[in-house]
Order: sequence, then structure tokens, then C-alpha cells
Amino acid sequence: MDWIKIMCNILDHRKIKMIRKGPEGNTLVLLWLLMLAEAGKCNRGGYLMVSDSLPYTAETISMVTDIALPTVQLGLTIFAGLEMIDQQDGIIFIANWSKYQSEDKLEKRRENDRERKQRHRKKQRDNLLALPEPGDVSRDSHVDRSRDVTPENRTEKKIEKTTTEQIHSLLSDTPFSVVSDNELIVLIKRHGEEKVELAADIAAVSWRREHKEIRNPGGYLQSLCVNPVLPELYEPPYVRAAKSKAAAERKRAEKDKQEKLSETEAQESIERDDYWHSLSEEARQKFIDDIKVSSPFGQCIPEEGAVALARLTAWESRSQMITNTGITGEHTH
Repeated sequence: MDWIKIMCNILDHRKIKMIRKGPEGNTLVLLWLLMLAEAGKCNRGGYLMVSDSLPYTAETISMVTDIALPTVQLGLTIFAGLEMIDQQDGIIFIANWSKYQSEDKLEKRRENDRERKQRHRKKQRDNLLALPEPGDVSRDSHVDRSRDVTPENRTEKKIEKTTTEQIHSLLSDTPFSVVSDNELIVLIKRHGEEKVELAADIAAVSWRREHKEIRNPGGYLQSLCVNPVLPELYEPPYVRAAKSKAAAERKRAEKDKQEKLSETEAQESIERDDYWHSLSEEARQKFIDDIKVSSPFGQCIPEEGAVALARLTAWESRSQMITNTGITGEHTH
């Protein structure tokens, strides 16, 4: 399996928020995402298996995710306590795995990819058959050289220079960058600025996707000026520029949001720790004992993991009580 489904609001999920507010929270969320990816690679219905007879262990997960073993053990304990994973005959598997994969859609995508590649290969063959002989464009490139220099000519040359610079910027870092200004000017006179700019952009976009060998860059541009075959999912430069600007604005907004979220989480972490320490020793121990009893790892659960999960459970219980009754339920020593 090449991909899994992850909802855009995964970080807003109640369990993920609880994990992030706990010890090594962000690392554990990363661990969870990496485990989902590993389960997808295993392609065994959510079971983490190296082979049919060799399941993943905490040590295996630590090795493939490059996350320290104690952190992995803590994560497995918390994930099990939150019913995000389970164990069957010693094999770890992702609970509700069907949420993260869709075989029918995966097969449909593969079929669409095959059809798209077939259409693209046909277009490439048609374009190659329509290419003019090498040098057809450059043979007419002398026509501009003998004109008298007049104010009108100077203005026209300035416009031509600006246009060719714009086209060269579209063609930069592609085989078409070798096309000379004179060749571009000839194409502009034949087909107009808009068609040449469109042809240049199509050529550059197509090459960056396919990296096909281009033996006659000028002739290729000429063919696209005559018959501009748009690549699949093509977007003109102004659309791409607008999307890029919008993406930058979203990135800035997301950064601001994350900074505010970090401040909020830091404050909540302090409040959560204060609440845990405000509980009596008996109350804290009861939360810890309940975790050990309910954990599929039983008494083998690491003490650090049991305490971490007990803190989260206590905080969630308090939050739920406030929601239901409005009573804070603060405890004192």
C-alpha cells in the first residue's frame, strides 16, 4: 500500500490532544503517525508484522521510527490505554484500521493513473510527429536585423526584450532555456505574445513533470504555438502565483495559530500538573491502579507510562465533570 487516509483535523481529535498535553506529547503523536505509516507498508489489515510469522515489537518500532525505546514503550502503553491499538497473540494492530485505508479507492486511483499515462504517451507521440525540422524557427531569425533604428523601433525592441525575458523566466532550468531571443522574437511575430508565452509555460511544465529528452527545443515551442496541448491538471502562471500567495498567507496564519496553541498548551500543562498534585495521594494511586487493571499490558506496564496515562485520565475526568456540572472538583492535600 502506497498511502493511507489521514483526516486534516487529526490533531484536533480528543485523544491526540490528550497525548500532546502529556509527557513527550509531540514525539508520541509523531510515533502514532509513523506507526500508521508502518501499518500501511505492512499491508496486513492494520497488523504490524515484519513477516507472516514475525510481529513488530517495541524494539522494532524504535528502530524503524528512530525514536528512543523508552519513549516507544511509553507510547504503546498510552495508545493501548486510549484504545488506539490492541494486541492479539502478542501482535500489535491498529484499532479501527478501516478508517485509515480504502482499497477500492486505491484501485480506482491506480486505474486512473494508468489511463492518464496512456493518454499522455499518445499526446507525446502526436506532438513529436507534428514537430518541424530542426532549424525551421531559427532560419527566419535574421528578419529583424536590418530595420532602421527609430523611436518606434526602440520602443518595440524594449517591449520585445521585456517579453523575451518573461518567456526565458518561464523556461529557466529546462532544455528550452537554450532558445535564443531572436528565435523567440520570430515566434512572437508569427503567433503573438500570448500564444508564445502559453507555449513556453506548457513546455516547461510538461518537461518538469516528465523530464523527456528534447532534441529540438525551438521546434517544440513552434509546435505548441500552433497546437497548444494542455497537460493534465494544467494551471496558467497567474493561477499558480495566486495559489502560491494564498499558501504563503495560510502558512503565516497557521504559524500564528500554532504559536497561540503552544502558549495555550503550555498553560494547560501547568494547570494539569497542578491539578494532579492537588489530588490526595490516595486519589492519585487509584488512578494509577485503574490504569494498570484496564491496560492490556497488565502489571507489565512501565510505572512511568502508568503515571503518565493516569495524569491524562485524571485531567480528562476533571474536564468532563466541569462540562457536565460546572463543578471544578478541585482536591486539596
